[in-house]
Amino acid sequence: MLENFRLSYKDFLTKKFITLSILPLVCSVCLLGVGLFIAGSSLGENFMQMSQSGDFGYFNLSKYPLVMQILTNEITTFILSAAFYALGTYVMLVLSVIVALVIAGFLTTVVTNEINKRHYNLEFKPVSTVFTLRLTAKVIVKFLALLIVCLPFIFVPFLHFFIINIPFLYLYHKLLLIDVGSNTLNETKFHIAWLDGGGIWFKLACGLFYLLSLVPLLGLFLQLFFIIFLSHLLFQKQAVSKF
Repeated sequence: MLENFRLSYKDFLTKKFITLSILPLVCSVCLLGVGLFIAGSSLGENFMQMSQSGDFGYFNLSKYPLVMQILTNEITTFILSAAFYALGTYVMLVLSVIVALVIAGFLTTVVTNEINKRHYNLEFKPVSTVFTLRLTAKVIVKFLALLIVCLPFIFVPFLHFFIINIPFLYLYHKLLLIDVGSNTLNETKFHIAWLDGGGIWFKLACGLFYLLSLVPLLGLFLQLFFIIFLSHLLFQKQAVSKF
């Protein structure tokens, strides 16, 4: 494990990989930052219009002057705005992990080919694209089902932070296994790795990388390092394979 970290660190610090790692960071920050700003501005404007008219869709609060006074109070507006941006920032942070992973996924073939060329020189037939797409679709369906089950817990204090991350951790782990595994293992070895979740070290690494990805900007910049590290893990599985 330590040797893999040393190799990954050395590979990551090369000019080629440092340059490639900037792409997921820049794209994620731009896309999600603009999204949060537009959503925040639109919601704030709609809230101000509704609070002035008292018409909140199904609830017409113009009949309740005390409630209207509270809602139009500057302190109330500030608290609601702060709460929205806090929640929005967290949601955008989790989404940024997925967006960065997807963007980095387009670079996985480049990364794995370079790692193989530098360290392993293995020859094998990668997993077919059609199979990986079908597998990805199944993973997304299971992720959505998990998300629906976990959503009610978002209103439970303290517990919500852990519960809401379960579906995203599942998605993160499975997408990385599909993305990296399909480019580092032959079809037979990939099926075995899939049934085992990539192995204990792969699971632990994905869990750690997911936690690091929740740190603003750090996870976005290091997505390529994560792919390099996991590529070493799976290439070593392929290297010792007899089939």
